[in-house]
Amino acid sequence: MKQLLIATRNFLGEEEGVTALEYGLFAALIAAVIIGTVTTIGTTLETVFKNICNKLSTGACP
Repeated sequence: MKQLLIATRNFLGEEEGVTALEYGLFAALIAAVIIGTVTTIGTTLETVFKNICNKLSTGACP
């Protein structure tokens, strides 16, 4: 029983796994923000370029 208590204390005191998990969650959050931003900017730029193309050309826009 004493060994189980010692093993539990050692496991709960270990912080390396928690740190790796925190870094993983932080990286996932950053990736989600980047993907959202790029998607929004891409959609906006597509609209801008289509408007420019429609105003300048004779209908050869994609």
